Amino acid sequence: MFAPIVKPESLSGHVEAELTNAIAQGEYQPSKKIPTEHELCSMFKVSRTVIREAIRGLNSKGIVDIKKGSGVYVSEMSIQNASETLNLFFRLSSDRGIMLHAIDSRAMIEPMIAAKSAEVRTDDHVLRLHDNMKKLIQCPLDDKIMEAELDNQFHRILLESVDNPILNLLLDPIFNLTPKFKHDVFAKSISDNMVEEKEKMLHYHQRITDAIAGQDAIKAEGLMREHLKVTSENYIKSVGR
Repeated sequence: MFAPIVKPESLSGHVEAELTNAIAQGEYQPSKKIPTEHELCSMFKVSRTVIREAIRGLNSKGIVDIKKGSGVYVSEMSIQNASETLNLFFRLSSDRGIMLHAIDSRAMIEPMIAAKSAEVRTDDHVLRLHDNMKKLIQCPLDDKIMEAELDNQFHRILLESVDNPILNLLLDPIFNLTPKFKHDVFAKSISDNMVEEKEKMLHYHQRITDAIAGQDAIKAEGLMREHLKVTSENYIKSVGR
């Protein structure tokens, strides 16, 4: 099945890549056991140390599960698992550039989601958007945790309305960055701008809600594009202080 390794460099990396490819090709199915350590040593003509390093690499990426006393099994790769991996990456990242890239990514995707939402939304989605607006208006100015949660909720309602699991996978980890964004923007002494910034957010959320309720896809798309442009500008200003 596997060709013996002829180059001594990065043996574990080679084994890891070969096993990853075999799993991707369906040679080992989710929840099924892969060959034993001894069998893999024989297949690849390498030491147990090399195999163990390769397995650790696969495990760290969530490709396999190591069950003590039982063996190594192919993970049940699901959208939830993939989303959790992305969430962990964003949560641990200290690179401020990640946040800006995340906002830019939203600017490329969310206007189209807003447009699609205007076309397919149900009455329930509209009611939830209106309820979200009421809660945002009532949210205390200095409660940025609650504001971030409500902001997330607004965008998630639009995402839910289009009912696309791949978009959920891509955007859920990015939406989870919102609290971090709120902290970075408002952690410094800019209280004089807090009212203005919230009013801007409410302005766009309300107009987007109205466009979606009126099933005006073009208007919803354009307003979301403007909204995220302002969001990006705010972040750039905040980190430059």
